[in-house]
Amino acid sequence: MTVASSLHLVEDQTGSPVDVEQVLIDRTLRIAFQPVCDLKSRRIIGYEALARFPGWAVTTPRAWFEQAMQLGLQQALELLAATTALEQLPRLKDDAFLSVNLSPATAASKAFGDLASTVPAERLVLEITENATVDNYRRFTGAIDHLRSLGVRIALDDAGASDVGLQHLLEIRPDIVKIDTTVIHGIADDELRQAVAIAYASLSRRAGAMSLAEGIETEAELAMLSSLEVEAGQGYLLGRPALLPD
Repeated sequence: MTVASSLHLVEDQTGSPVDVEQVLIDRTLRIAFQPVCDLKSRRIIGYEALARFPGWAVTTPRAWFEQAMQLGLQQALELLAATTALEQLPRLKDDAFLSVNLSPATAASKAFGDLASTVPAERLVLEITENATVDNYRRFTGAIDHLRSLGVRIALDDAGASDVGLQHLLEIRPDIVKIDTTVIHGIADDELRQAVAIAYASLSRRAGAMSLAEGIETEAELAMLSSLEVEAGQGYLLGRPALLPD
């Protein structure tokens, strides 16, 4: 991983410093793990890895990744986050998966393929956000087919949050479909949100994929999602993101 010698210090919208290159040099990025649970039993079946940066309480992770993209360092920062997360895999439950979020370009890179080969692939889930741009589906699906041959599962993140998600679903054929929080929040009392969740749960079953609800915050939401046959979920009700103890 090569980092330019000159440092670019910028500020995010909160006014907090965002120094991407220094994080890459010092490897000061940390990972919080949020539980993913089976909705019927509430048993933990996996964790999502979430990047945390210096001053992360006031500086959003998105600001760091957006600045990395502007500097041409997006792949380097994403690989650092994935590496840091996967180093912690032995400390998680033996039967739990770990999901990492990557852009399509990083997911399709040789560097990530090499990284994925260093861990038990059946425990690794690669999340591709619904609104990420895929320039060439044939090339991209070829790359992730290699990952799948190792045992890596593919998740479509933020389903329902953009208008390109259906194409991703059809072209990528994910193993897990993560229904976005915009659908989940208020679902207990909203028939339209319920209909959207039913549609994604049905599509997931037809595709042989797991349906997973994001952002579950209330017992009413969890009960409704279970009744709609959504299989898994995550959110503050089920467990907040947390750093592992040193």
